[in-house]
Amino acid sequence: MKRILVGALIILAGALPAAAQQNIGRIVSIVGDVDITSIGGGGKFVPPIGATVTDDHRIRTGNRSYAELLLNDGSKLFVREMTVLNLSGLKMAETDPPTRIQVVTGKLRITMKKTFRSRSLVLRTPTAVAGVRGTDFGVVAGRQETKLVVFEGQVEVASSNQDIIKAFMVKEREEVSVKKDVPPTAPRVVPGEILKSWFDYYDIDERSRIIIRNKRDEGLLDGILRKRDF
Repeated sequence: MKRILVGALIILAGALPAAAQQNIGRIVSIVGDVDITSIGGGGKFVPPIGATVTDDHRIRTGNRSYAELLLNDGSKLFVREMTVLNLSGLKMAETDPPTRIQVVTGKLRITMKKTFRSRSLVLRTPTAVAGVRGTDFGVVAGRQETKLVVFEGQVEVASSNQDIIKAFMVKEREEVSVKKDVPPTAPRVVPGEILKSWFDYYDIDERSRIIIRNKRDEGLLDGILRKRDF
């Protein structure tokens, strides 16, 4: 059964919709260096507040730059610094395929509003694939590792390598890590003092690697997360 679930996640995440230029949502706020590139045409532009986002758009944020997207289903995407992503399709009805998000690199928080009996969203990074129905979760993605935390609800997480069948259901206040071609780590509880500023503990460097913000934080973070008696 687990093999089937993981296989379905990989297939859904890898599939691309035939239709182009589907209206996904709009940009509601921008800070700093943000641009959009047309995947089909290659043109690049700086979006104004209120700009429409389609499935042909690749969104990029620079250093100390942010963008907030409001999707047509009411969900919100908080695109943090040093991020590249695109959305492919948007699930608006039970019979629709899931919303798909491809994160090439960077930090993203997703707060979903619509809940369906079938899977609502499939998110893929270079090393991981996640399937959800309705939840609030965050992702930090590099080329060799992905970290995912659940703020509310639960998320099923597997390796993007379909030959690795191990998967975990990550629950509220839990974090999981998925390195390239390695099974996900067992979820571990994140205490409240770290959860509320979880993104700030991780940076993405110029080689798209996840790093702890500084050595002091690295020791503090690792020490707290190793404890089991929160």
